[in-house]
This record gives sequence, C-alpha cells and structure tokens, in this order.
Amino acid sequence: HMFSRAFGASDFTRFWRHWNPFVGYFLAYFCFAPLRRFAPRPLCLIVTFALNGLLFHDLIYLWPFGLAMSHGLPFPVFTLALVTNAIIVVAAERHRFTLAHLSFPMRIACHLLAFFGPFAFSVGILLLTRR
Repeated sequence: HMFSRAFGASDFTRFWRHWNPFVGYFLAYFCFAPLRRFAPRPLCLIVTFALNGLLFHDLIYLWPFGLAMSHGLPFPVFTLALVTNAIIVVAAERHRFTLAHLSFPMRIACHLLAFFGPFAFSVGILLLTRR
C-alpha cells in the first residue's frame, strides 16, 4: 500500500511523505520542525534530506564497509543523492509542478526518474572523484 501511495502521488512532496512514513515522521519531528522555527522551509527540507542520507544510509550502510576496506571515509553517495532529491522537491514546489494530469503508469515513471536519477548522478560523481 505504501508503494502505490508513494508512486501514485500527484507531486514529489507527497511522494516523499508516503515513501517511508516511520523515518519521515522521525525526521519531521526531530529535524525539520526544530529547524523550521528559525530557517526558511526550503533550507529545512534540504538539511533534513541531507541528515536522512547521512544518518540513515551512508553512516549505517556505506561507511562501515568503506572504512573496513579503505583508508578513510567513503564518498557520501546517499547524502548527495538525497540532497539532490530535496532540490528537486523544492524546485517542483516553487514552480508548482504537478503530476496530477498524468496517468498512474506515467506518475510511476516520473517518480522513478526523480528517485533514481539523483542516485545515478551521485554515483557518477563518486566515480569521477575516485583515485
């Protein structure tokens, strides 16, 4: 049910609200809301996505294996990808971009592109910066 709600969402903001409700609630309550008291919404959103990438993805999955196999911290692939996702969300909100007029399969395609495109970009940056 979570996937159909997320991929059928009429915009990118709603996609992320439905993507992982547990982590979303935690980040909204402990990161976004406190930041929102003194910072503009777009900045809060970008910082929240960055912390999501760093704490729940890079730090848990990527860095332990990277540290075990190399001499330093690995490139923060998920952090960069999620920051790029946040920028897509902010830009779509600013320009009032919506997927409401598209069919369900087209919404799925748009969400997959917006979801995996930044990860491909991040991996590309990783590959370009490797020694």
